[in-house]
Amino acid sequence: SFYASVNQELGGFLGFLEEDALNGNTDNLKEDIQRINNAIGKMKTLLDELLELSRIGRVMTPPENVPFEEILRDALERLEGQLHESKVQVVIGESFPVVHGDRTRLVEVIQNLVGNGIKFMGNQPEPKVEIGVKKENGDDIFFVQDNGIGIDPKYHDLVFGLFDKLDQNVEGTGIGLALVKRIIEVHGGKIWVESEVGEGSTFYFTLPK
Repeated sequence: SFYASVNQELGGFLGFLEEDALNGNTDNLKEDIQRINNAIGKMKTLLDELLELSRIGRVMTPPENVPFEEILRDALERLEGQLHESKVQVVIGESFPVVHGDRTRLVEVIQNLVGNGIKFMGNQPEPKVEIGVKKENGDDIFFVQDNGIGIDPKYHDLVFGLFDKLDQNVEGTGIGLALVKRIIEVHGGKIWVESEVGEGSTFYFTLPK
């Protein structure tokens, strides 16, 4: 898990620090201290996100009716830098409904799902994320679809678990999708993923009208 890897990393750096201190190697000491500070920063990020996860459902702004297009706009503004750097094209559908809920938390849902798509594009030459909504039995089914590396079906349930990072080389704490699932469920909705390896991923979710 991310926690275990950071903890192991921090322990290793402390060992280097002790060794260099005993040997009087001041140049290496500065590098050791910087590495330890970086590891502490990662741990702080993890703790902040765990605190955020624990608050969902207990500390929420008053629910409101908000056009889903406004949620998309706010989320994509937060991701502007990442989208520009990764050259990911975002395609936005039409006929989005008004939803009822905590606007800030719902923005976090889109931000995390699109951000997840950006992270797992692989070497896709034309990276794209599509956000849309479809009707199914009278219900609105929202989706965020990417054309990245995809997920083996045997891992579909795991991706929403706490600390379950399928690729340890990708940045992040492994909490993002757990946060998304928690937010959606607190709003009375549900979320699931459909994906195959090499075929991209589509995350579907529902929300109260």
